[in-house]
Amino acid sequence: MNTTRSEFQKRMSEINVYFETLAMLDRGVCRIVSQTLTGEEEIMPIDSELSKILKANGFVLLYNLIESTVRKSIDAILNVVKDEGLTYGDLSDKLKKLWIKQEVKNINANDACIRVLDIAESVLNNELLLLKQECINISGNIDAQKIREIAQMVGYDEPKDGAALKTIKDKRNHLAHGEYTFAEIGKEFSVKDLMTFKQKTEEHLKLVLTNVEDYINNKKYRVV
Repeated sequence: MNTTRSEFQKRMSEINVYFETLAMLDRGVCRIVSQTLTGEEEIMPIDSELSKILKANGFVLLYNLIESTVRKSIDAILNVVKDEGLTYGDLSDKLKKLWIKQEVKNINANDACIRVLDIAESVLNNELLLLKQECINISGNIDAQKIREIAQMVGYDEPKDGAALKTIKDKRNHLAHGEYTFAEIGKEFSVKDLMTFKQKTEEHLKLVLTNVEDYINNKKYRVV
């Protein structure tokens, strides 16, 4: 989990720098000043259109933080299971269900019998199991509800609230799928709104990390 927390802090620091720059837009007229190779100074004012684009990009950064944190938290759990060399009998009931779901996912009619026998042999022979991240469907649509569903599947405590994460997911998806332009999304929100989204996101993800850390430290991934 140390690596997961470190990565979270790194991404959070990048976001803070970006949002501090956004905050300057509320303090008056902003300009980008550059110097050409000949030493001449060029000045470009940040007009209202560019301001809208910059605000909309904040949703992309926040969503990136959300999905990255969730993925790396799951990786931390799966890596512990792998490192401890656990068998089916060692796993909690919830992780047993996830492993079976993973193993039967791509079974087809032609090899169904063979695959079922392979699964049964793995269980009966106490073979070491490998849980893959694919056993938990993340698929680029992470919000607070999805985080709660993942918590339920894996078995760590569910973080509450998190309504802001749905707005972030929705706005990011609108941008990613080309449904709206960056300027169209950005004009809906003030810099103060974006700051609130950042704060709510950071609070929610810190709670996720704390709950996953508790899950790992207390070995809740193992059978009681």
